[in-house]
Amino acid sequence: MTLLLVDVGNTRVKWTTCDADGGLAPQRAAEHAGWAVHDWERTLFASPGIERVMAASVAGAHTRHALVEAASRRGIADVRFAASAAAACGVRNAYRDPQLLGVDRWIAMIGAYRLHGPRACCVVDVGTATTVDAVTVDGRHLGGFIVPGPHLMVRSLLTGTSDLAAHSAASRTGATAAFADNTREAIERGCRLTLAALVDRSYADLVGVAGADSALVLTGGGAGEVLPYVLAPVEHVPDLVLYGLSRLARSGP
Repeated sequence: MTLLLVDVGNTRVKWTTCDADGGLAPQRAAEHAGWAVHDWERTLFASPGIERVMAASVAGAHTRHALVEAASRRGIADVRFAASAAAACGVRNAYRDPQLLGVDRWIAMIGAYRLHGPRACCVVDVGTATTVDAVTVDGRHLGGFIVPGPHLMVRSLLTGTSDLAAHSAASRTGATAAFADNTREAIERGCRLTLAALVDRSYADLVGVAGADSALVLTGGGAGEVLPYVLAPVEHVPDLVLYGLSRLARSGP
């Protein structure tokens, strides 16, 4: 039985298939803005033999409906959407109301913990927003942070400060010095360094609580932009949410 795993973010959708033994095919990704039902059907359901769908979505009810309808057109009625819970797959949610924790954060934590557990994990998902979550060795979620992702940070400066936007448009790119010597590079690299500093500080705080054996895991479409600036030992796992979905799907109904 082939399982389709789908991670729907604010901007991009990532998907893969999972076989009966839990093996994942290579992840694929696309921007989904403006997609109609036939786009979801044509793009995500191209692989033969899909019988079930497990999805995590932060994109709203309209997108969920489109995904369900796309599956229905291929004769697939078993479509399950993951939801944040008090506990799952060995991880315990820190939120008093568990459903208020974003499902993408929840599934990424499950993925990291099952990938490394039992081991404390600092989990960072870099996308439209950047989220940071900490999990102890016994699966206790300590909480985390939400800040703008690198592109949103850059856009906020360009749209909120007219002089910076004007200078940025005329600036060159590609500088390699420790400090930026033009406005565009100063904005873009400064935003990436800001996020990397948050990652390093969050990881250091988790190490202080849980010990030096803690893992630091980066995922998300923007992870590659931040990764070169992170000083702590870090693992880049692009399909972390899909892996977490596969573990949740295999844990039972």
